Amino acid sequence: MKITHTFLCLATGLCISAAVSAQTGEVKTRTVYEVDSKGKKILDSKEERDDRGRVVKRYEYDEYGDLKKYYVYEYKGKKETAEYEYSPSGKLKEKAVYEYNEAGKRTAKVYYDAAGKQIKKKVYEYTYYAD
Repeated sequence: MKITHTFLCLATGLCISAAVSAQTGEVKTRTVYEVDSKGKKILDSKEERDDRGRVVKRYEYDEYGDLKKYYVYEYKGKKETAEYEYSPSGKLKEKAVYEYNEAGKRTAKVYYDAAGKQIKKKVYEYTYYAD
């Protein structure tokens, strides 16, 4: 499979690198860099995607380019079902589970600590406009 790499830098010093599959046109990885005043690239974040184009891993880096934390995502069909946050050493820090209604809309994101205890819940509400 042929992969095309693209690199774009803005005047603000933010740069984005992407590896795109020539076969499917899907982005396989996306990397974001900050560029300091001396032109040094500092890694900001990186995403890995599966064959369906879904983000399966996301890495976040500090201002020095060192790994701060990373996330692993689970899916059932097209829906994201869970998000796991890990420390740089691979220790689970937090798990979030998504809830959906019958219409397929996300209704909640429930957060658990590493021991499995619920620590918070984010609720999504939708307002619909009638004609």
